[in-house]
Amino acid sequence: MMHLPTIIIISIILNTIISSFLMSLYVLRKQKTYLYWCCSCLIFVFAQVTAALRAFIDLSFVTHYIADLFIIAAPLAAILGIHAYNSTEQNKFTACIAVLLASMIILLPIYSSSFGQLYTTVVIACCFCYAAYALNKLHLGRISHFLLLQICFVVHAIIMFCQAALLLSAATALLDTQQALAIILISHIVISTCTALVWPVLMFLESEQVLTDLANLDPLTGLLNRRAFLNLSATHLQQANDCQKELCALMIDIDFFKKVNDKFGHDAGDEALKWVAKQIQAQLREHDIVGRIGGEEFAILLPNTSEKNAQALSERIRLTINNQLFNYKQQSISLSLSIGVIKRSTGSNINDLLAQADKGLYQAKHNGRNQVVVAI
Repeated sequence: MMHLPTIIIISIILNTIISSFLMSLYVLRKQKTYLYWCCSCLIFVFAQVTAALRAFIDLSFVTHYIADLFIIAAPLAAILGIHAYNSTEQNKFTACIAVLLASMIILLPIYSSSFGQLYTTVVIACCFCYAAYALNKLHLGRISHFLLLQICFVVHAIIMFCQAALLLSAATALLDTQQALAIILISHIVISTCTALVWPVLMFLESEQVLTDLANLDPLTGLLNRRAFLNLSATHLQQANDCQKELCALMIDIDFFKKVNDKFGHDAGDEALKWVAKQIQAQLREHDIVGRIGGEEFAILLPNTSEKNAQALSERIRLTINNQLFNYKQQSISLSLSIGVIKRSTGSNINDLLAQADKGLYQAKHNGRNQVVVAI
């Protein structure tokens, strides 16, 4: 077995460093989630220090009662840190304080007995169960590694429930549990430290991803915005020009979209835009590039695609929208698209290419809408 004092010292050092890092992130980003997790790490350090004093002083009020309160407070601060990510920690702050105050009262007469440790263990286990639940409610789907943090919480809760079972067995003198409890203590320290390491990294990555999304994605449809579409398309067009590969661009506009807003309201219009965007995406390949570049206007870049195939794809997209009704609040709304298609010409840039596709779109509208026109 690893040397317990060594593990405690390493954990104290790491948690102190992590808390300093989290504080610097809080100062930089002004996000309370980092502040709460900084407090959680520091509280866990205090918990380990006060508990470790048992080897040097015989003062159970500090080494048991205060230590147990610190141990309970650490995951409560982490829970507030999770809720602080979407600014809901104020709703949970009172509940966390209530748990801590209740623990202060309950532990006071029993802290020096095994029942005090049992109570602390059960509370911690419940806290980690709730932390896993709260993390799941954040719906942080962009970074799958958040599953790792959830697993840490669940495993930690299971370990604590196992410790509770062992403490009950020890209280009834059914088993010699000292060795198992020592292993669980080491696991508790290691997993707590690992969780403290994982959380700031994941939250930092998530924050960076949110900033990237804000910069590059249309907030309504989730497609690329105009700037991001032009930048990415320009790169692909340059590669096509250099390698003399086929490439086509489409300009798409929803016909008479203003009438949808006027008749059904702007909320219906927003939902219609999202529906159209989803239908368009469903027809595209993984490497095709699509963006919302105007109010009801979309653009698509099709690498390695001939004019004939681009026209066929455009027709599929048009028919997909034309042959389905968009349903909004028990109302069926008929939509259609006008589409302009253009193939790459030698030395063209992205603005020229889209301008040519736009001429095809204009011609489609001039011809009566709900059709595909290949620009000449």
